[in-house]
Amino acid sequence: MLAGAKALVAEDQPVRAELDERTPVAAPSPRRRTRTLGRVRLPIAGPYRPWATAYRLPDGRVVWCIRLWETDRVVTRCFPNATVREFCRLNRLPSVEAEVVRIGGP
Repeated sequence: MLAGAKALVAEDQPVRAELDERTPVAAPSPRRRTRTLGRVRLPIAGPYRPWATAYRLPDGRVVWCIRLWETDRVVTRCFPNATVREFCRLNRLPSVEAEVVRIGGP
C-alpha cells in the first residue's frame, strides 16, 4: 500500500469482485456508470512501476486503482485522487503528478 495512504473500502472499488456463480448480476444503468479516465505508470520502487488506472465513479469521485504486490500475490488497491497526487508530490515526481492532474483533475 502507498505509505500513509488509506485504501477505500471494498464496495467503493470500481473493479469487479469475484462473484458466486449463483449471484444474479444486474445490468448497469446507462446513466450511472463507472468510466475509465486513463492510466499512468507509478514508479513505486526501482524497476517496479505498476499501472495506475483512474476511474470516475457514478457519484463524481475519481479513484485510482493500482495492482500492488502483497508478498506472493497481486492485490488491487484503490485510492482517492488526492492520495495519488500526494504520493507524487512527496516522492518528487512532477511529471507523473502533472499526468495525474491531467487525467483525474485537481
